[in-house]
Amino acid sequence: MTRTRISEPRERTYAHKRRFYRDSEVAAYYDQERFVGPLKRRRNRRKWRTIRDALATLDDVHVVLDTPCGTGRFTGHLATHGFDVVGSDISLEMMRRAVEAGDRSPGVAGFVQADAERLPLSDDAVDCVVSIRFMFHVPPPTRVSILREMSRVAPWLVVDYRHRYSYRYAKWRALRTLRLTRRPLERVSRAGLEQEFHDAGLSVLRVLPVTRVFSDKWIVVAGREDTP
Repeated sequence: MTRTRISEPRERTYAHKRRFYRDSEVAAYYDQERFVGPLKRRRNRRKWRTIRDALATLDDVHVVLDTPCGTGRFTGHLATHGFDVVGSDISLEMMRRAVEAGDRSPGVAGFVQADAERLPLSDDAVDCVVSIRFMFHVPPPTRVSILREMSRVAPWLVVDYRHRYSYRYAKWRALRTLRLTRRPLERVSRAGLEQEFHDAGLSVLRVLPVTRVFSDKWIVVAGREDTP
């Protein structure tokens, strides 16, 4: 398969992606290849509005962990919206880009290198974990483990998932049926989503679509099953 973007992983495995995004060249091209241009900026604004709406449904959220924060795509937005934010990522190179980008609100407390499977934070260290553009890279059993770890450090989670109820998924199903593609496209059903969060000891409180039909992205608001 020909790689068309420097920031596009060569392999689909989670293990490869964990290594891939730590590369300095990947970090240097990441924003340029993914978020530059009118259409991509518009998509970014829609995603941020949905995240903001999701957070607005929660009470007493002041301190937020943005993980993985990458190049700070939403870290600054969270801070300028009034939250105290810690950015965290497995990639030091990505976080360096976030720092170099400047325009950081005083609300950004700092950045810490961390593996989402083992966060270097104490229990209930923050009020909410925001995790965007990450879970679709992760195999389901590991997703459950990561959700459980996130819920250890915060009572509330705002996480994006990619789902089956979209034009893109319907098109992929048709192509697979006709044997015109062999490319995998894993997407969750609503029942599958609920089960993953339940297995992690969480309840799904709200599911907000980024857009209807053409987007396959949900912003999921969840809390511990014992949280009132």
